[in-house]
Amino acid sequence: MSDPVYRKLYSFPRMVADLLRAVAPEIARRLDFTTLEDVSAQYVGDRNQQRRGDKVWRVAPRDRAADVLALLEFQSDKAAGVMPLRMLEYTTLLLTDLNRKGELGSPGTWPVPLPVVLYNGAPAWTVPVEMRDLFAPVDAALLPHAPSQRLLLVDGLRTSADDMPVGNLTRAVVGFEQSRSPADLVRVAEALQGWLDKGEVELRRVFADWIGEMEARMRPPGTAPRRAIRTLEDASMSLVERIGEWHKPWLEQGREEGREEGLASERALLVRQASSRFGGPAGEQVATALAEVSDPDRLAEVGEWIVTCATGEELQAHLADLNGS
Repeated sequence: MSDPVYRKLYSFPRMVADLLRAVAPEIARRLDFTTLEDVSAQYVGDRNQQRRGDKVWRVAPRDRAADVLALLEFQSDKAAGVMPLRMLEYTTLLLTDLNRKGELGSPGTWPVPLPVVLYNGAPAWTVPVEMRDLFAPVDAALLPHAPSQRLLLVDGLRTSADDMPVGNLTRAVVGFEQSRSPADLVRVAEALQGWLDKGEVELRRVFADWIGEMEARMRPPGTAPRRAIRTLEDASMSLVERIGEWHKPWLEQGREEGREEGLASERALLVRQASSRFGGPAGEQVATALAEVSDPDRLAEVGEWIVTCATGEELQAHLADLNGS
């Protein structure tokens, strides 16, 4: 995912709340997420030096403890090696800026920084998340004088989505980051539709745009999008329409080893999509009709029917033609 997409996603309070619930559940339980406040991530130092972070949110606790400042940084390149240092700099600049505005409070009441890094780089993250671990080894007498700050890390390509709560939107973000095929995207998109409320229109649209970008990257050369993607449902349907078409070029490129597994996965996705749109009986009919189908073009055709048919009965009629042909 590109930084602009992350910035759009994490402009929504629910995304921030779910992120903190996923990476710091004990801390999250103490916070009142109805108080989330978007804070400027543009900093000006004492010497007018300007730096820009990605996102900062302030949230109050449920008790009388200090507020929390969640500093979110999105990282994918080699600069990850100095990320602990950069986060310490951003923390200092943020506190200085709040002090200048009279929003820091008196000593002993300052809000507590909580730095979170969402990393999606190809190389595995190897940098210590504790700032003190970057210094040369020292004896116990000197260690307390070294700056200390511990990052919370989400390594999008390696963090296990299964370790996150079902329904948590961070689980969907990680699932999309780790998707390597259209079938992977459909599985995550289907789950996401159930996790987002219908009223979360803007957030659903940002996810839909992101799915559209991923679909475009996976699309075989020379093919164009089937439909305009404006909603999460559009994105999911577009993926279903494409399943058979995607599979065929992959086979032609020599990826025969996973053919049967891939076909089985595609059949299962079409069954789920039919069940979701027309109910369980329609899903059962699709499962029966596709039991022996191994032609990617046929699978793509069924995907189109699921999208274009107005009723389960209309879909059933098409399936009867499929079995009769």
